[in-house]
Amino acid sequence: MAYIRCMKWCLFLTALALLLSCKQNSRQVEPAIYYWKSQFNPGGFEKKRLDSLQVQTLYIKFFDIAWNGTTNQALPVAKLYARDTAYLRSKKIIPTVFITNEVFYKLDSAGVKTLAKNTGALIQKYVELYQLNSVPEIQMDCDWTTSTRDKYFYFLKEIQTQKAAPVLSATIRLHQVKYTTSSGVPPVNRGLLMCYNMGNLQKEQTANSIIDPEEFGKYQSSIQSYPLSLDVGVPLFDWYVLFRDHQYAGLFLSLPAGLLSTFQKQDHTFKVVHDTFINERLLKAGDVLRYENSAVKLVNKMMFQLNKKLVTKNLRVALYHCDSTILSKYSTHELENFYNGLRYY
Repeated sequence: MAYIRCMKWCLFLTALALLLSCKQNSRQVEPAIYYWKSQFNPGGFEKKRLDSLQVQTLYIKFFDIAWNGTTNQALPVAKLYARDTAYLRSKKIIPTVFITNEVFYKLDSAGVKTLAKNTGALIQKYVELYQLNSVPEIQMDCDWTTSTRDKYFYFLKEIQTQKAAPVLSATIRLHQVKYTTSSGVPPVNRGLLMCYNMGNLQKEQTANSIIDPEEFGKYQSSIQSYPLSLDVGVPLFDWYVLFRDHQYAGLFLSLPAGLLSTFQKQDHTFKVVHDTFINERLLKAGDVLRYENSAVKLVNKMMFQLNKKLVTKNLRVALYHCDSTILSKYSTHELENFYNGLRYY
């Protein structure tokens, strides 16, 4: 009996040690999602899925900023129109602005300063228009390069003087994490690591440019040493990459049902057999479509790799993006696992 009591006590202590170990090695993970459509009007399925995932934080694209060659100005385009304002106000909103890199090629320092002022004012206009109660953070999204780095960073510093939100964040691409000497580190409070678009989209030999755990592995050590606290962006999207005469020729975000069955399947590619029109775009016989997606097993493998190197203890994990067609391709359990994959390390 004494032996049995001793064994039970040892098992209890072991279980307690494991429990304490899990608590000591856990992160606070805030589930979030991007809403990347110009019209904010989530449907019933989207709302139900977000509720089941307990998502209270939405990254909302307020507008893009692109260079207008006719007026030679950086102008806002694809501006937000919120139809469901009640649902918008029920969530924590992080306004996000996408800026094309061309803008910073074209503008001088005075123009960058003016752009920052106008951008901050337009964000505030939308916050007031839709009566958003609190905006804890705003995010800038730009794939800056070595030649545009200084002007983009100047823009970020000027945005912070606008006091649009307590926290300013910026999206960070994997190549910007790895090559900090040339890319620099943006002057923001936080970064959001975009864990997608890893391969060369326009290279015919690429298997999956959206997500590739082997490619992702090349950035792991850089993630660990990056000087900014990093939140995480997780891909959910898929697309078809078009090649004509072995040259990149564009993207299709979706294809009509049943069309693929008329093509010649070759592993993860489809060869067009007859000339075909899709939404007034011509597919020629001989064209090749490469299907790329964010498969569950690939996302989980990447999250496992990331989990070993990510040093941020309080982070936000944001799925990209909120769309019924995309969300319906995953079960609630699979999506929950994407969030939970970084809770313990």
